Amino acid sequence: MEHTFTCTDGTILLRPLTPADSESYRLLRNREQNRRCFFYSAPISARAQQEWYQNYLKKENDYMFAVCDADGAFLGGAALYDVTGDTAEFGRLIIDKEAAGRGGCGVQALLLLCTFARETLHLTGLHLEVYKDNLPALKTYEKAGFLTRKQYPAPDGMRDICYMETLL
Repeated sequence: MEHTFTCTDGTILLRPLTPADSESYRLLRNREQNRRCFFYSAPISARAQQEWYQNYLKKENDYMFAVCDADGAFLGGAALYDVTGDTAEFGRLIIDKEAAGRGGCGVQALLLLCTFARETLHLTGLHLEVYKDNLPALKTYEKAGFLTRKQYPAPDGMRDICYMETLL
């Protein structure tokens, strides 16, 4: 969804994802260590990313953000999507740890999005799915207040998925 929302806590800034951010996000996501954390883990071409971005802009219920430092430098991305009624799915979180230079940026970005969801979109809850073996993501989600509600095997049967929720 094309939007103009921004959020900041003084050290992390969330702003609308631009086409240039989308390409930076793709490059970060395509790193081997990052790809394995996504349900769709194949490399994404520049053309496929451009098509995704154009389709994203047309959606009425998706909010994709660039995660930046206080100076506006791109660190990664995060999204609220499938906003339906008073809930939404959280996901697409990825932070470039080298660019960030410190830990905790993912938790900060998620907490900012929770505040945005509650105060701006008037949502009452968020949910997500994550691979059970993605321990850094699980820790991030737990620190932001998400609780595991159920676990089940991924469609390929190779890994387990945790379904998590939080109230806002």
